[in-house]
Amino acid sequence: MPATLTPHVQVILNDERVPAPLEAALKRTNASVSFRPIREALRAGGGSVADAVVIVAPTNDADTAQRLRVLFDRMADHPRATLVVHGNECDRTSFAYPAALPISFTSTDSEDELSVRLATMLDMRASLESLHRGMRHSEAQHVSIQRRLARQLRLASEVQRGFLPATLPTYGPVSFRSFYRPAQYVSGDIYDVRRLDEEHVGITVADATGEGIPAALLTVFIKRALHGKEIFDGHYRLLDPAEVLTRLNGEIIEAGLAECPFVAVVYGILNTRTLELRMARGGAPYPLLRRAEGTVSLIQSAGGVVGVAPEFTFETQAIQLRSGDALILHSDGLEKLVVPHLLAPPIAAAFENVAAAASLASADDSACGFQPLGGTSDEDPLLRSGWVNILAARGVDAAVDEVIARFDALRRIKYPLDDITLLAVRID
Repeated sequence: MPATLTPHVQVILNDERVPAPLEAALKRTNASVSFRPIREALRAGGGSVADAVVIVAPTNDADTAQRLRVLFDRMADHPRATLVVHGNECDRTSFAYPAALPISFTSTDSEDELSVRLATMLDMRASLESLHRGMRHSEAQHVSIQRRLARQLRLASEVQRGFLPATLPTYGPVSFRSFYRPAQYVSGDIYDVRRLDEEHVGITVADATGEGIPAALLTVFIKRALHGKEIFDGHYRLLDPAEVLTRLNGEIIEAGLAECPFVAVVYGILNTRTLELRMARGGAPYPLLRRAEGTVSLIQSAGGVVGVAPEFTFETQAIQLRSGDALILHSDGLEKLVVPHLLAPPIAAAFENVAAAASLASADDSACGFQPLGGTSDEDPLLRSGWVNILAARGVDAAVDEVIARFDALRRIKYPLDDITLLAVRID
């Protein structure tokens, strides 16, 4: 039969004196006892090898209290039942200690009471060990879950990016440029450029309500549901953009999605030969049209958010593009990045100063004008931003470069950002 291990009590002293009642009580426990000055205990990190710890703190000076606070923090890594024996004048509230450390205080000089306390503390060793192992196991499980979740989110991000065009095509004079940045691993934004036939290409930018995984899942639904072409009996028919949004509206409502059931979307069909663009909008920000001479307009068309009500209608608007023109479709993350009053004042001022300098540096700046189709520039803050000055004066590539620079600068300082998607159509 194996021998029973002798329990061990470690006594930590603020000086060399052990109160006589405590010394007698320790002998009654039949435990082995070691004594250690508080300075040595601080270097060693507490009483992790003991079954119980007794700290003799007879004074109430600030230096002792500070030492004990440090000691308690270190002992929390291997918690043991701890008794602080102090003088009558000691204020126990001055001894802050971690919640995980089971500490009691006494100023008694009763040998009997100290003996009972010590016996109880030694009996607690097995329970404290079990509790501490459970806490460590829970912490390890939490870390494991966090790592597994991070891996899953990275995988979800890769899957979602797989739904985006791997490369942007060029059709004669028509080329594209995109900027896509999720605020988190996954995004509620999606864009697409899809060839419909020899002369037509479908263009989409969509922004699902909400954020995170639910919004990302809706983008997968949108990608599969947005059909610009109907095939039957070996023939096909290109769907009018308004009809495309009407069908998407019906499919989202019929799906009865519990989370993120709405989407802001703009869909257009561009004839790459005639350069006529037919476009419908459902709750998305108005696209920006930059003409070759440097004027910037908003393409304003009616249409509510898709997926709200079955009776919603959408309208198709035709725009004739010409050589040198550019069109920018975007999610609302662009506005929050470039409209001054949506940014913190110092950041907005810095960006606007850059935009103003870029505008003044352009030889064509005097030709630039801002006018939304169907309204005045005062109606939309985006057109009054310095970023639009860059778009008008220097062109779409400079404007996209500015968006990238702003986003990266704000990301570096951990400024809160939204998902942002920008798709530019350029006519050479």
